Amino acid sequence: MRIIPRVTERSFYPELIDIIRSKGGQAVSEIMYQSEPDIQFELGNRTWLLSVKIGENPKIIKDALLQYLRHKDDSGIKFGLILFLPDLFRKIEPAESAIRSTLRRTKVTTMIDADLVKDELADRPFPEVIDYLIKEVLLKLERKQSTYYPFPRVISLLQQQVADMMAGIHLDEKTALRVITDKHLLMDLGHMHTSEAEATAYFLAAFIFLNQILFLRLLVNAQPDKFSTPITPVTHNGLRTAFGKVCEINYRPIYEIDVLDAIPKEFLEDTFKLIWGLEVEKVQHELPGRIFHELMPSKIRKMLAAFYTRPYAADILAHLTIEKNDATVFDPACGSGTILVSAYNCKMHLSKKEGIVGNPHRRFAEKELFGADIMPFAVHLTSANIAAIDPAVTIERTQIIQGNSLELASGVVYSGGIQLGFFVHTPMAKTVNGDPYAIKLNNFDAILMNPPFTKIERGIKAIVEKMDRFKNKIGGEVGLWGHFIGLADVFLKEEGTFGGVIPINVLRGRESASVRKIVFEEWTPLYILKPTYNYGFSEWSEYRDILLIARKQKPEPDHKVKFCLVKKDLTKITQRDIKKIAEGVKKRDTTRDDELVDIDSHPIKEIKERMNNLMWFCGVTDFNFRDKITAFLEKFNDKLLPFPANEKYFQTGLRTYGRLSKILFLTRRTQDARIEQAFLHFLSDLKTPISAQTLKGTTYKIPKSKLIKSLRTPVGINQMDMTFLCDYIVKEPYTDLERVCKAADVSLPKEEFWDELNERLKGIESYIAVSRRLNPFSPANHHFAFFAARRFSPSDQLNVILEENSNRAQAICAVLNSIIFHGQFFLLKEESTGRYVDIRLYDLEEMRLIPSDKTINLLVNVFRKYGQIEFPALSKQFDRNFSERYEEFWDRERLRKGNQQRLWTYLDKPINPFPDRLKFDLAVCKALGVPVTKEELLSLYEIIVKEMILIKGLKRD
Repeated sequence: MRIIPRVTERSFYPELIDIIRSKGGQAVSEIMYQSEPDIQFELGNRTWLLSVKIGENPKIIKDALLQYLRHKDDSGIKFGLILFLPDLFRKIEPAESAIRSTLRRTKVTTMIDADLVKDELADRPFPEVIDYLIKEVLLKLERKQSTYYPFPRVISLLQQQVADMMAGIHLDEKTALRVITDKHLLMDLGHMHTSEAEATAYFLAAFIFLNQILFLRLLVNAQPDKFSTPITPVTHNGLRTAFGKVCEINYRPIYEIDVLDAIPKEFLEDTFKLIWGLEVEKVQHELPGRIFHELMPSKIRKMLAAFYTRPYAADILAHLTIEKNDATVFDPACGSGTILVSAYNCKMHLSKKEGIVGNPHRRFAEKELFGADIMPFAVHLTSANIAAIDPAVTIERTQIIQGNSLELASGVVYSGGIQLGFFVHTPMAKTVNGDPYAIKLNNFDAILMNPPFTKIERGIKAIVEKMDRFKNKIGGEVGLWGHFIGLADVFLKEEGTFGGVIPINVLRGRESASVRKIVFEEWTPLYILKPTYNYGFSEWSEYRDILLIARKQKPEPDHKVKFCLVKKDLTKITQRDIKKIAEGVKKRDTTRDDELVDIDSHPIKEIKERMNNLMWFCGVTDFNFRDKITAFLEKFNDKLLPFPANEKYFQTGLRTYGRLSKILFLTRRTQDARIEQAFLHFLSDLKTPISAQTLKGTTYKIPKSKLIKSLRTPVGINQMDMTFLCDYIVKEPYTDLERVCKAADVSLPKEEFWDELNERLKGIESYIAVSRRLNPFSPANHHFAFFAARRFSPSDQLNVILEENSNRAQAICAVLNSIIFHGQFFLLKEESTGRYVDIRLYDLEEMRLIPSDKTINLLVNVFRKYGQIEFPALSKQFDRNFSERYEEFWDRERLRKGNQQRLWTYLDKPINPFPDRLKFDLAVCKALGVPVTKEELLSLYEIIVKEMILIKGLKRD
């Protein structure tokens, strides 16, 4: 068998040596270190190592750097290059000419380690790398000008090290408890399965160890006199000794969690060598807090996403909340410490602005910044984050408590640092001098937080139920975040300021009504900021959130609240943007800014009139849009009335019986999308019995006499008049029912079930229903409201309007599908989960949609003319080129990242609505006696298209 020769790293050595010599390099030779060869050469009166690797993935780069660092230690040589050849080099012919040509022309990646100069070159052939050494690096060395590796490269290498450690460590139950306190609690907070919680604990253990080495490096660099004895060789005992020296200085919370025994020796050595070799103190302004967010593997990042605030969002929050340099600040859900670090930086800015003399680091850390979190790793991260801001200044303690924040009380003394109990007989910690280390929680000038958004259920419920003091104040249905609002009310000083990253549903709905009462009646709300390009201010957020800033004092009668739209992608925001946003929000009452922020101010009296749904003030992505929509809607104020505030007028459709819903509903197949979630479907009901099929093709016969007209889902119904498009629901047993139940794997319902079902169906019979939860951007959603000439009983995917008059029902249906409804919908819509919108009964009650008696017949005529016309998807009704316009808009956004320019075909052209959409809206407005022009409607359509493009484009990071 003929063996085909392949190139290896050593295949390139002769040509690399020739290139170096051609550039003036001297004494070039190949040397061996622990069986691994390197090239050694002289350039610029310095000796250099050159390591070569084929491949550029993070694992190869990290392992190559570690190998190079070992060789560097062995040789004592301070200067070196690590050359990474692309994978295509493996495939070249092992001939001298091919190697020469490829090496001289192909772009490579090079890491440069030249004493003070750490650098990385990408996309340059090797000859140009040597030119760069001569022209740039040697010049920087002469000037003693230091540089450091790019932050993304540092992160990539540390990410790989954490991933490798996660695969190699082992956590016993005792060590796991040191990290996470309670696996089941972590599962509840992060909505995790057991295996996910274990993987998260592994990550946290690996990160905690890496962070301990990182902080050790920062401290050794800042206070070298404390570490006169070399730390190497790196062993478990050696690191414990080094960590002990740090604890003598007293950074105990950072080292309180001991995971050393879970880390194999080779990972101890590699992590130490990596941190030391990267000289991470040179990127200290980004570490260690920022590094925690960056190092999380993607799966774990999704699980822990709810806990962590975007650093720039925390900066905005701090600048809008903290008003003096000596303000006391408390974060009762401190997580990684991001918000407290922003508070620190804001206080430092105010200190300099106010001309305060001296370094306030110790005062901030020991006396003015407080935090608490239920997880030990959060205490570790927050303490490291604060201490690392100025590691040259020794601090005796940080004011961070581990335990259940919702049990804290003002005026009580708690032990600081990491505790495994929940404040029950907790021993008092000691400082290095033996003094008591305790934290007394008094009331604070400012409380900043990003509390857990978790619902009160599962394990969380057991924790919160013990705190009846908050339940009476904030209600029993609000999520865990609402209890933290109650906690803030306890700990804030009078006239103190609250700043929080809070779910957007604080602005609407029954569940959060009591919390709204605190914020808008007992406190004075100052600013509400909503992001328009991102789900929220939390990283990897799954729920939309806002920044809420309020003062603890009752609002004055003439007080105005500022609603602000942040109109820049939060992942691209800069420190300059933060300053402009904070200054603008504080100083201006109204502004329109295409690039950064819109501001509107509204009197507290006006706000209280709309307390059920405050999205009216910020439900859009641009306040210019709101101006135009509200101006249009004002024309109909005396033409349309609100729905009657009568619970009997509105009902939610039939709440399904779990798995039994599979056998109850027969779904009409008008589009494939209609039957994706249906067990039984049918094509025609012209004959009886109806032939109902499963997706597997099994057919069952069901007599019409056993069925009631229904609407299981609004998906795929493209006519407002669905008289001949209805679904069905089974009202009583039929011959094939037992077979259907067996196929659906559900028990055959008993006789009393059918009596209860029919009673419930009678209570929701109506001519008209409105979609309740839908994706308005889906190609299978066409209308919001549906009418049938015969009453029907829909599922709970729709809300029922119990209108007894068929004509009035048709008139209401026309208004509900008109631009008048769409305008109000886009102002009031729920935004908790992005694309999917839940239209609640109280949302409908906020709208003006009921026509007067004198316009009923005119609207009926409009409905009958357009009711059976097949409309396209909602988005394409307003612009038949919506999909193309959407894609081009987001392509244009991505072009800001430097992509190649392209020709636009739709974005700069007028919208092109579905003709019958325009005719229908003009007819509705005319029937109501309001003159509206085609141009006016097109302007509103354009707004709706822009809103839909932005909302549909919202993505989790």
